[in-house]
Amino acid sequence: MAARGLKKALRWFPHSTEDHHHLEEDEGSNERRGLLRSHLEQVVPVTDLDEEPNTSSSAVKEPKTVALKVSMHCHCCARKVEKQILKMEGVVSFKVELENKKVTVVGNVNPMEVLESICKVMKSAQILAAA
Repeated sequence: MAARGLKKALRWFPHSTEDHHHLEEDEGSNERRGLLRSHLEQVVPVTDLDEEPNTSSSAVKEPKTVALKVSMHCHCCARKVEKQILKMEGVVSFKVELENKKVTVVGNVNPMEVLESICKVMKSAQILAAA
């Protein structure tokens, strides 16, 4: 690859035709020796990764409701919690009650994962109920 760029640059210098010819010979000899490999050798076959047994619509989990007590003091705290919950996968709906310092999350979520996620942005939180 670098040899091609050098060949193009050497075209602008008429007195360097000998060097240009020498580069072509080197490139050909490298290919013959197998030093330059084809990009096709680096292709990795992709297998079917969706091999989970019997995932059907009847196996859909019921959404869980997780209630947490969170140490929110102001609207900025509540907004931080909202943003963090929006990043989570599986959340169907949520409600942040600043006055009661309570957060309710509904969806296909693990209560401990919800707690860990909220603890990333708030000092303290605890699970009140999980159903």
